[in-house]
Amino acid sequence: MLFKLTIKSFFLVCATFVLLFFFETNVFPVWGQDVSTSGVGNGTEPKTENRDIISGGATWREPSNNDGDSASSRNIVRSEAANSSSDLIGPKTTRFSYELNQLPNQDGQFWIVYDLTPFTDRFSPTAEPQKSIVEWIRFDSGKDFWHKEPFGVLSASRERLYVYHNADVQRYVSNIVDRFVDPAKSVFSFSIRVVAVQSPEWRLRSSQYLTPASVTLEGNGADVQGWIVERDNIAKIIGDLEKRSDYMELSDSKNKVPNGRTFGWAAAAPRKSFARDYRADSEAASGYMADVSTVDEGFRVETTPLLSTTGDTLEVAFRYSATVVEKMRSFNMRVPTAVAPRQQLEVERPQIVSCDISGRIAFPRTKCVIVDLGMTPLAGVRRESEPKGGLTESVSEIVGSKSAFYDVLIIVASADE
Repeated sequence: MLFKLTIKSFFLVCATFVLLFFFETNVFPVWGQDVSTSGVGNGTEPKTENRDIISGGATWREPSNNDGDSASSRNIVRSEAANSSSDLIGPKTTRFSYELNQLPNQDGQFWIVYDLTPFTDRFSPTAEPQKSIVEWIRFDSGKDFWHKEPFGVLSASRERLYVYHNADVQRYVSNIVDRFVDPAKSVFSFSIRVVAVQSPEWRLRSSQYLTPASVTLEGNGADVQGWIVERDNIAKIIGDLEKRSDYMELSDSKNKVPNGRTFGWAAAAPRKSFARDYRADSEAASGYMADVSTVDEGFRVETTPLLSTTGDTLEVAFRYSATVVEKMRSFNMRVPTAVAPRQQLEVERPQIVSCDISGRIAFPRTKCVIVDLGMTPLAGVRRESEPKGGLTESVSEIVGSKSAFYDVLIIVASADE
């Protein structure tokens, strides 16, 4: 009996040693250990997964410390590029992840993909009409709305608008997209003229026809005003403006803008060059080199008319941007050379005036509207006394002693009535 127990104990001890040997040599994996066999047998370490999970279901990865210059790093680049791996992309110091298995939806977010082709197919293949929809949504919601919590996505191609947000936002976006896409509204077009005069006193003759209207602004356009005008009176106002010696038409009055389309007018003055500094250069014939810079002057106006869901109200989004050189500030800088040790040369610095005004105004479709952008800088326009095609060199040279600022007006009326 004692002999049988001794033999059994001997076999148990042997079995224990065999199991310990197998575990030590990793023949059997330890429970919970994530082991990849892709590296076994080729001298590389097995891959283990970092278990730090973010809320979206993605796995954090530690930043790579490879310098990218060693032979081993180049070998890794070749190997992983051949395998179409994305492991080479990522920050150097910040934890990161390639995965977002589930988009954040704690605020009730969900996807809607809108078909834009009934609207975008009305335009040429080179145009990007989907931008009108995106910009309209961004103006209403605010520039930062889509870049802060709750998590949301707004992206567009020519064919699709992708929106990820909660039900309230999706209702709002759906209403906007319907207004652009609705085929019943595609037949409407609008006359939009942009004109300028050098004095705001044009209102003295027209004030009896002007009814103030609210303008929603974004940017630095504190002096923007809007007026609603009856259709029978808009021709009288334009006729009085055209009689003024300082009147200028900045757009083609024959243009008709379809509902939902963004249309723009722009002009630029010739690029102005100036010497902003000098430096010694023994190889130059003069003994110095001029540091020459340039400044661009010009303006751009963009408008987008959009009918309401019922078609009774017209909203017009507008943007005006301009940059001009009000004047050049100059001083003499001493630039001594071997030939002229007391030489002085003129250095110039432009005194720049610019503005960027964005806004929107709503009014009954059966009426007209005038948006007065205020006394804004203006360059790149042709004077009546100049030959056709001529452009002013600088806004300060438009009409001698006259101001570099003009009262810019946007006049909108329905072209279908």
